[in-house]
Amino acid sequence: MSKSNQKPSKYTMKQFLGDVVEVVVPAVILFLIIHQFFLEARFVPTPSMVPNIEVQDRFLSNKTAYWFRKPERFDVVVFKPPAAAGSKEDFVKRVIGLPGERIMLSGGVVYIDGKPIAEPFIPVERVAAFDNEEVVVPAGEIFVMGDNRNNSRDSRRWGTVPIKNIKGQAWVRFWPLKRMGLVK
Repeated sequence: MSKSNQKPSKYTMKQFLGDVVEVVVPAVILFLIIHQFFLEARFVPTPSMVPNIEVQDRFLSNKTAYWFRKPERFDVVVFKPPAAAGSKEDFVKRVIGLPGERIMLSGGVVYIDGKPIAEPFIPVERVAAFDNEEVVVPAGEIFVMGDNRNNSRDSRRWGTVPIKNIKGQAWVRFWPLKRMGLVK
């Protein structure tokens, strides 16, 4: 009997389980490693970062961003808020002040060490309507603010954030599809 006349062998449960072990198990392990150490899907449940990150936008947080460098001004970071914030949920905000800097908000303008900074990502209608006293950012900490300044709980209310609390940098928005791209 030639090979062309043979009936195909029946796909058995043993073969199925072998395929699962060979394909699915490594895929799950790879996913868990990536999720634990490199990338994590996130979303913003509040309007604090509007218009740059809309409510319910989904993005990937790069957990490796600060392995070899320190946070920089205007980075959008995911972090565990300090106890004074009154929340156990992670926050997403923009880095404004770095260690050792003096931060003040006056007339909707942010001053760092007495000099105004340009914030082209803040539309006029989102500029803060209130001022704050000068804050000196302690060593090893950052000062963060939401882009929607009048609707953001941030360092103006509960103080600075230890750099060690940063869990990652907002990197790529993947939902909604029409807004897909780098988080800026």
